[in-house]
Amino acid sequence: MRELVVGVDLGGTKILAGIADSNGNILGKKRILTPVGADPDHVLDVIVDYITELLRVYQVQKEEIRGVAVATPGPLSFPEGVVRNSPNLGWQRVNLKQELIRRTGRPIIVEKDTNMAVLGEYYFGRQRGCGDLLYITVSTGVGGGVVCAGELYRGHAGGAGEIGHMVVEAGGVTCNCGRQGCLEALASGNAIARRLDEMVKQGQGQGILTCTTPGEHPGPRELGMAARQGDKEARLLLSQVTDYLGIGIANLVNIFNPQAIILGGGMMLGLKDLLLEPVQNYVYEHIFSLNRDNLVVECTSLGDDIVLYGCVAAVMRERV
Repeated sequence: MRELVVGVDLGGTKILAGIADSNGNILGKKRILTPVGADPDHVLDVIVDYITELLRVYQVQKEEIRGVAVATPGPLSFPEGVVRNSPNLGWQRVNLKQELIRRTGRPIIVEKDTNMAVLGEYYFGRQRGCGDLLYITVSTGVGGGVVCAGELYRGHAGGAGEIGHMVVEAGGVTCNCGRQGCLEALASGNAIARRLDEMVKQGQGQGILTCTTPGEHPGPRELGMAARQGDKEARLLLSQVTDYLGIGIANLVNIFNPQAIILGGGMMLGLKDLLLEPVQNYVYEHIFSLNRDNLVVECTSLGDDIVLYGCVAAVMRERV
């Protein structure tokens, strides 16, 4: 009998559900928008409905399912699976694990999305088996996951990997967390969108606006289009973003001395041709010489499915 895993990547804007075998071969997946403003019960019902549909479409018997793993934005209490206070979902103390077990009758693992991602990279990525590994996602926000000596590192209260709230500019822009100068407030997709809106209001960024659909606000995609066309303002803003990312990553390298830094997330992968090399150069130039030896800084080879791969890894390693 096949051993299959159901993985769910629950995000603030989208839900990605997939079925894979124990070797990480994805049999099928489905992406839907997260219901806007819906209460947790409704979102959980939607998740269960789509899992059921996947099982039907791909002719999977319930007996073949080894386990179900769900990745969610933090902060999260592990192993209880309680979403404590998620700004991305707008949830307060939702026992995600208990509610899904009640609805499905199946073993459930609930883990922070960035932790799932670093597990996916560790077990299935180009750097698989790399004992000291950091994964950094640059998307709507900035976050990370840490593998130390071959083990997922969650920290004392499960808060390890909150890379987006590392201060990289004292007295800088106020972050959603209430503090100033956080990496997420300066180098995320939301940060870029905010900065572009400010530029437009000041009569700047005309080259970026020409890449923007009329009536819409420019964001990372439009910034990238303008930069590829040689727009000076776009290139300057991207240079600032890569410097901030470089500062944050260089600090992490000097703290953890990892073998590899893996970058992912929609913005990083979508602007890889513009972001990766400048970030690599900044990091290599600003880290302690010993920590530079054999260090790999690269984008994930797993693409948008990295969290689904992590779900497979989480189920198989926990032997649920």
